[in-house]
Amino acid sequence: MANSHGLKSNIVKKQAKARKLAKWKKKGDFSVYIWNETLSVRKAQSYKDRNHYLENKQKFPKKRLKSKNVQTLKESGIIDDRGFFVKGKKKNFITKSMVDEKGLDFYGMPR
Repeated sequence: MANSHGLKSNIVKKQAKARKLAKWKKKGDFSVYIWNETLSVRKAQSYKDRNHYLENKQKFPKKRLKSKNVQTLKESGIIDDRGFFVKGKKKNFITKSMVDEKGLDFYGMPR
């Protein structure tokens, strides 16, 4: 007996080879494609991780604005009267920076 579990080494090697082939066959069958992944990243990441990533990506809401018109964004309550976003990052939509036209930040403090 070559191993502690009582099987000959040639049988153990055959079992290991069969498991390895079955594993790669299964991964190939159920593989999930994520848009910009390379082959090396794909092999390093498990099927479960790729699947969870893809499911979360599909469930997550899009961050796209309904329109780029300042007036309609103010009316819908996405930005306030100074141009800052109400939810999310405290950034000014009009100036595209963290301050408004007067140089004040979201809380009214000079930056």
